[in-house]
Amino acid sequence: MKNNEKIWDYRKIIGLMRSRVDKSQCTTTEIIEYMKEIHGHDSRPNELERALMKSNRIHKIGTKQYNGRMVSIWGSDWNE
Repeated sequence: MKNNEKIWDYRKIIGLMRSRVDKSQCTTTEIIEYMKEIHGHDSRPNELERALMKSNRIHKIGTKQYNGRMVSIWGSDWNE
């Protein structure tokens, strides 16, 4: 894959995650499930964390226990 294609794919993934987080606060696990079900993208947790941390509209608001493990909770400046 060419470098430009990788950058485009990365930006597309960020946009999809932003739309998910903008709709409601959600956990990392919920974003991964959403990306897989709706868009067929299999995000790795570390890839997802890096991408979310680079988004200026999304921020980590805490952690919680989910299916026996700790996951990050994400919110958007656009969440009400």
